[in-house]
Parts: sequence; structure tokens; C-alpha cells
Amino acid sequence: MKPSTATNPENGLSQILRLVLRELNLFYSRDVNGVCLLYDLLHSPWLQALLKIYDCLQEFKEKKLVPATTHAQTLSCEVVGILRETPKSPEIQELKQILQDPHFKALLSAHDTVARKDFEPLLPPLPDNIPESEEAMRIVCLVKNQQPL
Repeated sequence: MKPSTATNPENGLSQILRLVLRELNLFYSRDVNGVCLLYDLLHSPWLQALLKIYDCLQEFKEKKLVPATTHAQTLSCEVVGILRETPKSPEIQELKQILQDPHFKALLSAHDTVARKDFEPLLPPLPDNIPESEEAMRIVCLVKNQQPL
């Protein structure tokens, strides 16, 4: 049997498990040593759920999703500016309150950081005058709150 990707619901790890269970059914009635335990394990609800989650994660991984924007925080500030000029209503006040909440701003900042793939701090460039004859050295830079120590 040729293994296939998890994009089709009939393929993937869940399908392989179903095929194995069908084969184990033949041995289960003959009481082959250890088959009963394996059969019960493969039929357990937690393993079935775990395999479904695995298949879903494989599908998600294959989609290669990209963020719609890398500047959600800027857009949020623009929306707040537009909302200041609109007639006051309870819904607009609530939306402004949500968009100006520090936790929501931090969430948008985290989103933008991940969208830009800006995961590590920028390190200073290596000096040009590194002596070649000496033993190899390692330059270590510690960064705390975007400030060098």
C-alpha cells in the first residue's frame, strides 16, 4: 500500500489505522498472543481522537497560510481615528474601548511580530579586524527588553 497525504479525508493516518484494525479483526477471533491488547488499544477513543487531531494538523501544515497583513496595529490606530469622527453610539464606544485596550494592542503587536517573522533581536555586525591566526572565539550578545546588557 502506498502512503498518501492527509489532504483527502480517506487518506492519512486515520485511514491507515482503519486498515490495520480490519487486519487485526482476522487475528482477534483466533486469540493470537497480544492481538487482543493491540486491538483494544487501537480502538480506544482517545487514540482515535488523537489521530484525527494529527490528520487535521497535517492538513493545516500543508496549507501554508500567510497573514493578511503585517501591520494590524497601524490599521487599528487608523480605525480608532476614524471612529473619533463618527457619531457616538454604544457600539462605536465599545469598539474604541476594545481597540484602545492595552491587552488588545499587545495582541496586535504580537501578531505583527509573527507576521513579519521578526523572532530574534538584530545582532551588531562582527568586527572587520578579527585576527585569523588566533584560536576561534565566540561572540555572545545578551539582550533584555530590546536593550543590550
